[in-house]
Amino acid sequence: MLQLNHIKKSLGGKEILTDVNFIFNKGQIYSILGSLGSGRTTLFECICEDIPVDYGEIITRAKSTIFYATKQSVLPMYITGYEYIEFLCSLNPGSLKPNYYLDKVAIPDDIWGNLICYYSFEHKKLLQLAAFLIQKPYVILFDEPFDYCSDEYINHFLSVLEEMKDNHVIIISTGLLKISEKISKDTVILNNGELNLVSKDTMAIPEIRHAVLDIDSVN
Repeated sequence: MLQLNHIKKSLGGKEILTDVNFIFNKGQIYSILGSLGSGRTTLFECICEDIPVDYGEIITRAKSTIFYATKQSVLPMYITGYEYIEFLCSLNPGSLKPNYYLDKVAIPDDIWGNLICYYSFEHKKLLQLAAFLIQKPYVILFDEPFDYCSDEYINHFLSVLEEMKDNHVIIISTGLLKISEKISKDTVILNNGELNLVSKDTMAIPEIRHAVLDIDSVN
């Protein structure tokens, strides 16, 4: 479980998160939908304690680890993809061979020896996914890994997460409703500094869907 209680955060004098309350349960994959500037990245940075909250509390399992895959893919650019995964395996006793993880996330073997700086956006994200498989953190945050990407990549990425979700809290942000609906049945919307869950049935109501699409369009 990851519980957010009355989270507030301002940046540069502007209130970004006004009153965030939500419980994310283990074993589920959540999508957070929000427009450009809605605070998706700020929320993730607060959860992983990259920045402090102004008010409120974040509660999760004792001694749990949080994995935050940023939108810009903070990776060591001047080693190869294989060397990166090999290094992570060396730090995590009980992990399998690097080949297993690279194959699992479907990174083509002909680029394993390439420097990460030459990887495409999708391949960098797949490296982050492989890192998650090795490190096995309790909470996993992916910031916009799917927006404007291929269906093949998205579907494979989600299939890997589905296999692993039972022991994790997984949250994925997006600015696109169609992507949110691929990620999960229900959508968590970040709007006006608050999180609200919109179920699949509620989303089918034309007026509600139109309002959500208005949020989607501000990107």
